Amino acid sequence: MPAAESAQASARVLIDAGMFIAALLKGDPRHVEARPLVEQARQGDLPACTTAGILSEVYGALTWEKAEPRHNSGDAAQAVRLLVEPPSAIVVLNEGLGVVLQALKLAASHRLTARRVHDARHAAAAI
Repeated sequence: MPAAESAQASARVLIDAGMFIAALLKGDPRHVEARPLVEQARQGDLPACTTAGILSEVYGALTWEKAEPRHNSGDAAQAVRLLVEPPSAIVVLNEGLGVVLQALKLAASHRLTARRVHDARHAAAAI
């Protein structure tokens, strides 16, 4: 990750899929707490970043058959777009080769398997 982007990420909180999902789904028990935090991030009051991988997870969760409420593909895409498109202040970090290599190093050193490898990728993007 370029030094400028790393510095930009270090001054921000990383918003993971769970926070976005809770903010968007009124049926989620975390909705009341998550929604204001995501709105603060969108408005720039809470410096925040995320990744394309996290946003893909959010889209998947919104279109899942048991989501409350379930979104069709167009509505899910629009909801995810609104999280990060201007005027949103949430920064989407790039995930290039350096991030992939760092994620693999983290996954191996922490013995992450299966779905947990995604957490290593998100952490690598943020550091």
